[in-house]
Amino acid sequence: MTSTLGFAIMAVLARGARTGYELATAMSRPLGYFWTAGHSQIHVDLQKLLAADLVRFEAEHGPGPQGRKVYHLTPQGREALRDWVTEPPRSRPERDELVLKSYASWLADPEQVAELFRERLAEHEARIAEYERQQADFEDVPAADRPAFGNYATLWCGLSYERHRAAWCRWMIEQLGAGS
Repeated sequence: MTSTLGFAIMAVLARGARTGYELATAMSRPLGYFWTAGHSQIHVDLQKLLAADLVRFEAEHGPGPQGRKVYHLTPQGREALRDWVTEPPRSRPERDELVLKSYASWLADPEQVAELFRERLAEHEARIAEYERQQADFEDVPAADRPAFGNYATLWCGLSYERHRAAWCRWMIEQLGAGS
């Protein structure tokens, strides 16, 4: 049974062969906007994927004294990834600390709670600006059978999410009587 992180790694490798370092970099942007993993987590799952023959690597000479491994998806890995994409996602419990804080906000000083939401609002607005810059790089929605479509789809979701969260933060600030 491949983990979700394993499928995330395979999704990156489906776009092209990469070293472990390049995988970690790809897991930070753009994948890191919605799925994060540390280098050590990636290494553990890579070993599991290798053992399952879902990925392989080619040894190459590196820039230093040690060689480097360039990982690629095997045909079995591509098939497993293709099958996984259409399966319903696993249920996961929602854990949103800011929502939990809003649930208990009636206990705190409204101005302090409003300040918390102003800080979050600034973070969401910064992400919106970044996502809009990235969206401007697309002239149109890419064809659904191209890797760029996945980039656009996740960007669209991220932009919608950030706009929603920013609107909620503004609403909370207004409800707390603190203005913006």
